[in-house]
Amino acid sequence: MSRTLLLQLARLGDLLQSLPVITSLQTHFPEQQLDLLCAAPLTPICKLFPGIQRIYPWEGERWHGFARMEEGGNERLVEEAGQYVSDFAFPPYTLAYNLNNHPRSILASHLLSARVVGAGDRGPLNPRLPPWVEFLQHVARERGANRIHLADAFCGLCGVSPPRVIPIIQAHDIELPPDLEQIVNDSSFVKIGIVLGAGDADRRVPLTTLCRLIEGCTDLLPNCLCVLIGGAGEREAALALEDKLSSQYLSRILNCVGRTTLPQLAHLFNRCQWVIGSDTGPLHLAVACGARVIGWYFSRARVHETGPYGVGHYVWQYRGSAHSESTDCSREKGGPHLPCSWPVLETLQIIHNQHTGENPSGWELWNSHHDEWGMFYTNGENSEIAVKLREEVWKRLSVKGPNHQEFSTMNAMTAG
Repeated sequence: MSRTLLLQLARLGDLLQSLPVITSLQTHFPEQQLDLLCAAPLTPICKLFPGIQRIYPWEGERWHGFARMEEGGNERLVEEAGQYVSDFAFPPYTLAYNLNNHPRSILASHLLSARVVGAGDRGPLNPRLPPWVEFLQHVARERGANRIHLADAFCGLCGVSPPRVIPIIQAHDIELPPDLEQIVNDSSFVKIGIVLGAGDADRRVPLTTLCRLIEGCTDLLPNCLCVLIGGAGEREAALALEDKLSSQYLSRILNCVGRTTLPQLAHLFNRCQWVIGSDTGPLHLAVACGARVIGWYFSRARVHETGPYGVGHYVWQYRGSAHSESTDCSREKGGPHLPCSWPVLETLQIIHNQHTGENPSGWELWNSHHDEWGMFYTNGENSEIAVKLREEVWKRLSVKGPNHQEFSTMNAMTAG
């Protein structure tokens, strides 16, 4: 049985949106054992990914150190890189799937494998890009009318079609801290996760808005428990949020911020009915763990590229002006500009299945669908339009190759 390697060195959100391509590779090539190379801090969550055999940590800081070597240190760079590879005792790979169009990922894929599919498939020094990489770069620059989800583009990059079945992470056997275990596993509560943090400051929802959301949830659902989600960096924000709430709501909050590992967070999300937050890694983890998700997408986040991957999810996409003179639109003076109004009431209506169809100023509501071409979102339009646009892109960027694998063609991007 041959061994193949998937390289995904990006952050948590991109890693989780690699689950569909992992599923598709296993479906198309069941005889291949698939290993994963990912950022070292994320390896614990990867142990829950179905079908992954071995996981190798990518120590980004160490490789940044290689890149900062003094001029003329090429021989030492090669020696250090070779030693790094040797230390981890990588087996010989006949094939590597590289999802990152970055020099370090391209170099690693060629160091570890005899053949590369994806970014850098023509060699580490060849500047020509595969059509799917060109497509992703074009989308990042222009956005426009693109309707191909990032996770499905990863599938195209690796030469496989999107999965027919949405992958789900199961973490029920992961133990939680004792004081969280009992309440998280109590089925009498409707658990609604509230994601506080985000990797970028301009993707963080103001605490005053989250207070309104929590108050609305507890008023609407007598058996609701709001679970605060975030990393260690959001502990102070979580405490500040609790300080802003009146005492009647504090008993309806479970503050898990900075108290769980990623696998424990997955266990928690397995128990949540809904999770609400901006376009962040934890939101995508909630999706992968089977929770229904309502995303608030603003700043650079766009529903069509990174909307929650699955069926039954909603995204509020902000289309209003990115700039305003109102101080209510910024977290603080000189901080990032944020929407002046938020879809708090409308989000509560969705949870209670009472949404009237009216949207707050500047926001559009999109809901998720899945078909043979992967994920797509609609906002009341004729879904056949979205399906046709996606089908055309897939046919432009991929052609059938040997062994039932789809290989990209270099002239596909210019054909459109």
